[in-house]
Amino acid sequence: MAAEPAEPTVDVSLIIPTNSMHRWLDRAVTSVLDQTGASFELILYLDGVELTPGTEWASDPRVRLVHGTNSQGVGHALREACKHARGEFIARLDSDDVALPGRFARQVAYLREHPDTVAVTGQAPWIDEDGARIGAFGHASGTDVRGKLLEQNVLVQSAIMFRAADYRAAGGYKPLRQMEDYDLWLRLALRGRMAVLDADVVEYRIHPDQTSRGVHPRASYVKTVYAGRKDLALLLGKSAGSQLIRNTAFRAALYMMYYLPPSLIRRIRTAASR
Repeated sequence: MAAEPAEPTVDVSLIIPTNSMHRWLDRAVTSVLDQTGASFELILYLDGVELTPGTEWASDPRVRLVHGTNSQGVGHALREACKHARGEFIARLDSDDVALPGRFARQVAYLREHPDTVAVTGQAPWIDEDGARIGAFGHASGTDVRGKLLEQNVLVQSAIMFRAADYRAAGGYKPLRQMEDYDLWLRLALRGRMAVLDADVVEYRIHPDQTSRGVHPRASYVKTVYAGRKDLALLLGKSAGSQLIRNTAFRAALYMMYYLPPSLIRRIRTAASR
């Protein structure tokens, strides 16, 4: 990890990685630049791609471009991008999503009012290619959802904000091909509470070209997550038997997510969130 800066220069470092100059990137960036109530920088990690010449927002002094010449997956991109963060807090947004007004102010205020909390997310309603709302994740809000993390990943990466000092102390993102978020959350959870706000903080776009998909149930990164779940269960005083039951259910869900069509998975998730 890069050494922690002596003093943060802004409240928030917002990280957007992208490996495509797609049509939703402008909306994602402008939704960040429109944030108020906190000082921030936007770190755009260009993962093997070049910015379109003449992009108007590229000259905004709050935008910092970081170039990755050889794409090695989102985990690697996030790890490299976070090395450049100068904020007290680090936040995430996917390049096809939208940060809703007031997100920064709300999350910064929560973290400063709750010093025992290391990370906070919020609600992330789904939108389609044209921005119409079509569903939601349905994760319940709470001041500490670490117990839920033993069951599944209930923290939407595109909606999260965490303390930069705790991020570095936990070892940061690992260069995993998938599940880099869940792995990090499990390690951050060893350091303090993880909260989910009831308020909408981002809009999460669902479209055919997105990279999110089911992970292979036997991949190496899944084994990494199981190890993290075990460490957190021990910290929270959960029995080995109860965690075995949770892991069995989790494994079944992974197989379902991997083998069922994405459209069917979205319908199941939408129905479950109502």
